[in-house]
Amino acid sequence: MSKKKNTLKDLDEFLKQQAATLVSPVQLSEKIDAPEPVKQNISPTPAVATTTPDEEVSVSTLLRDLNTLAAKEGSSYRKKFYDLIIQSLENQNQSLPEDKMLINTALYLKSGDNWKDAIRNYWKGVKR
Repeated sequence: MSKKKNTLKDLDEFLKQQAATLVSPVQLSEKIDAPEPVKQNISPTPAVATTTPDEEVSVSTLLRDLNTLAAKEGSSYRKKFYDLIIQSLENQNQSLPEDKMLINTALYLKSGDNWKDAIRNYWKGVKR
């Protein structure tokens, strides 16, 4: 009987291994406060649909707005979507290891062949 592969676990291990070779981890005793969001030079995109006080933000409305944005932006949508993922995780009150993995994955997808430099530069720029 063959053993079932866990591709998410493999991806997690790969990204941890790559991150460890790129940036040395900070000891917890050195960490003072939660990191502040990094200000990046990302061109602001106008909101596709503004929410009214009567309309609640939900997964379905968010998905609808993302689909509308994708149709409007065309080929540049993916990089803007990756930036959106990174920015939304930076603005969280608590940073989880899964968040860091998702940021690394978004940087990898966004940067192509220069992914190592992009990840290294991103984490060097984050205040700890």
